[in-house]
Amino acid sequence: MAKRSSPWWVIVLAVFGALTLASALIGGVVAGVAAFRLHREADQTKAAQAQFYSTPTDVPSAPGSVIRSEPLEYSVAGGTGYRFVYTSIDSAGKPVPVSGRIWIPESPAPATGRKVMAWSHGTVGLATQCAPSRATQAVDTGWLLPALQRGWVVVATDYLGLGIDGPPTYLVGEQEARDVVNSVRAARLFANANAGRDWVVFGASQGGHAALWTADRAQEIAPELVLKGVGAAVPAAELGAIMTAQWQGAVGWVIGPDAYVSYAHAYPERDFNAVISKTALSRMNDFTSACVDASTLAALVLKQVSGSFFTSNPMQDKAWSQTIVEQTPPRPPSGLPMLLEQGMTDQVVLAGSNALLQNQWCAAGTPMTSLWLAKTGHVDTSIVGGPAFVDWAAEVFSGITPRSTCALGVPAPVTPLPAG
Repeated sequence: MAKRSSPWWVIVLAVFGALTLASALIGGVVAGVAAFRLHREADQTKAAQAQFYSTPTDVPSAPGSVIRSEPLEYSVAGGTGYRFVYTSIDSAGKPVPVSGRIWIPESPAPATGRKVMAWSHGTVGLATQCAPSRATQAVDTGWLLPALQRGWVVVATDYLGLGIDGPPTYLVGEQEARDVVNSVRAARLFANANAGRDWVVFGASQGGHAALWTADRAQEIAPELVLKGVGAAVPAAELGAIMTAQWQGAVGWVIGPDAYVSYAHAYPERDFNAVISKTALSRMNDFTSACVDASTLAALVLKQVSGSFFTSNPMQDKAWSQTIVEQTPPRPPSGLPMLLEQGMTDQVVLAGSNALLQNQWCAAGTPMTSLWLAKTGHVDTSIVGGPAFVDWAAEVFSGITPRSTCALGVPAPVTPLPAG
């Protein structure tokens, strides 16, 4: 008996199924190969970075000495970027290695040397892997491209303890200032940078705190340099007002651990435990070993599940209040121009805290230009306001006195300082 052939539609389905299976198998193999390649590349990057960020056996004593450098993995328009390690100085006067980045513009350097812009970054976490210089992909900054287009060298410290192992220094103003100033010294010694003496500093959030401390200490630290102006975007400046407004919320879980371990290290004689919850003390290592993105997610959960990081306003505790007052940035030196940028929808550094700052500093005679950005949040303020800072700094470099906006007042309700 002759074997009957299968209907045409059965044959089509069989072929289609075979092709689909083959496609899935091939896709799975390709995806597996791609995943393996990415995993291998990640391992290679991690190994290379471990070597680069290893603690140097010998740290040159001269502040700003360049210890090592290598090109960044990503390119930027108008310049070439490097990660590097340089000498800074710790609170005991000891030379310490600090990592950072530097970008050198493509345009020829003027005979007098290139102007320098120092960037001080915001909160990223305390773990070494959180250092901005460890990033292998570019992120939008708002200020880098226009600064390079003007022919400026741009240098960005990681701060002591990030990138390379070291003590925690979050919101420790004098150390931040030393690290920023010595990064500018390093820029002057960096091969082919041709950096001059004139410079400006711009920072956001924690970096705004660092920039303002830098403005106060720069002349003392490096009298050979000439700081022309300071820019601060959403600066963590009025620390007492910020703490009073935020200690009960999720923000307390984000900044509290970093401040706790940094201040405990800087002031070992002070007891910072009295106003820290038991849950916070038990989870401290989890937060200080994570970068800010992960800790923010954890903070949102813990706030709902466990309540606040602090058990009461730390400004009512002697150790915390004394430290916060000491770490609040002083006004910039007389005559030094200042640009303040504040996002009106910032939920971290509330606009009212810097409304307080502006009212106080303007009344004291600080030559301040303020830029209040509507519908702009915490992270976006320095990005949106970056080009404005570069334009403002270009005027400062040219000897033009920036227009003061103090007479315009503040568009936000002032966050008061805590009583007492």
